[in-house]
This record gives sequence, C-alpha cells and structure tokens, in this order.
Amino acid sequence: MIMSVYQQIKDKFIMKNAYKDWASYRSELTEIILEMNPESVMIIGAGRCNDIDLYEISSETEKVICIDVDEDSVNDAIEKLPENLREKIEYKCVSLTGIYEDDMEEFCENLLDFARREGGGITSENFRTRMIQCIDVLKSKMIRNEEELLKLIPEASVDVLICSGVYSQMFSTLLFFIRSLVNSLYGIITNVNDLESEAEKMICDMNDRVIPIINSALSRAARKNVIFGNEYNPESPVEGAVQCISYVREYMNPFETHLKWYFNRAEGIVYDMLIQVCSK
Repeated sequence: MIMSVYQQIKDKFIMKNAYKDWASYRSELTEIILEMNPESVMIIGAGRCNDIDLYEISSETEKVICIDVDEDSVNDAIEKLPENLREKIEYKCVSLTGIYEDDMEEFCENLLDFARREGGGITSENFRTRMIQCIDVLKSKMIRNEEELLKLIPEASVDVLICSGVYSQMFSTLLFFIRSLVNSLYGIITNVNDLESEAEKMICDMNDRVIPIINSALSRAARKNVIFGNEYNPESPVEGAVQCISYVREYMNPFETHLKWYFNRAEGIVYDMLIQVCSK
C-alpha cells in the first residue's frame, strides 16, 4: 500500500527508541500524576503513551480517557495492557485544534498537486497565493470557542487531566511539509526564505488564536488538577509551547517544576520540560 505524503511525514516523526529513551521522564511524569491520587485521568495527545506509563495509571485509577487523533497509536498502547486494565480505558478521537487527519491529508495533497501541475510555470507569487488559500481552509476548520471543544471533552470529565508535549506538535507536520515543499522548489522559485517565514508567521497566529481556547476548555474538563508540560527554552522559545506557558502563568496560577526529557539519546537531544500544575 502506497502511503500518502502526510502519512510519510508522520512516519518521520515516529521515535523508534522512544519507549526506552524516555523511561526516566515517563516514570517522573507518571509519578506527578499519581501523587494527586486521582480516580480518573485524561491523557491529551496520548499516542503510544511513551511518555506516560499507561499500565501504572490504569492500575491505580478507575478510569483513563485517552485523547488523540491517531487511533492506531492509542490502540497499540492499550493492547499491551492486560484485559482487566484495558476495560478501564476509553479512547476518544478529538483534535484540540479542530483540524483532523483527513484535513491534513487534503492540505498536503492539494498544495503538492498544485506544485506538480504548475511545473516550470510555478512562481513565488502563485505558490504563495495557493499556500495561503490552503492554510485558510485549515483555519476555517479550527475550533472557534471553548464551548465547541467542551462538546467533545465535557466539563468535569475527570479528576486529573494531563497535556504534555502536545502544543509544540499541533502544527509541526504542517510546517515540516511546507518547509520541505518550498525547499524542493529552490532554484525554481525565488524568496524561499520569505515563504518559509510567512508560513511560520501564519502558524504562530494559529497557535495564538487557539491555545487560549484549548487551555480554558481543558481546565474546565478537570475536576481537581490540570497538568501542562512544555519544552522550556527562554533563549529560543519553542512555537506552541511558549504560548501555552505564557497563558498558564498569566491566568492559571500554576505550581511549576522541571523534568529532563531525554528525547533522542543517540542524537543528544534533551528538553527541559516545564511542568505546570494547576489546582482547581
């Protein structure tokens, strides 16, 4: 089966040694959750649960809700559990932004198809126009207010909600695709750097618009505590993460601590994760 462009990009983001590399971080983050003695937990962006110990969480609680747009990844995590624990897990396919996998598939195919059809006739200006049109389609699908998100993740759903390592990834595949496509046209079109910068600005604007909505809705979805985890780098702020950190500090009065996330040991990539715990 031939994978779509979007699926190929997703594959590039899969960390093959994640479960092993992230062991210490996973243990520490899981401990923070369980210290709150929750009866129920919601994991936002659960994926394969490489960064949160789903076995420990489900063993110590009555209910776990896993939120993600990638059902296959979550099922991989759930299937590793014994049957008595699998029964405690509920999966919900929810996009915090309102943009789903099919929307991203369509975006990538439409912009790539345009570049192919234009061929040698492509210019910086007509590519820019098409790129903006395609991004505007995605923007039209984004959630507009927290009530829309709360229809999918109801208020007071669980005792503790955790959303860690999510905000920097919400539009990462989108930006990666645009950068890859623009750079593949280097020498054919001019102002490649300007196109990249414009795409980055548009994605920043999307984060600025949606993150306050998401944070407010997630806070309402937790009865006791909501935990945010983001890459912390004041000298070179991480897009998405920096907006979440700033919002939480301004509006949610968090307790803060730091964890080291050895993200890719082979390449020496380590993140300073700022964990912000907000009590209700």
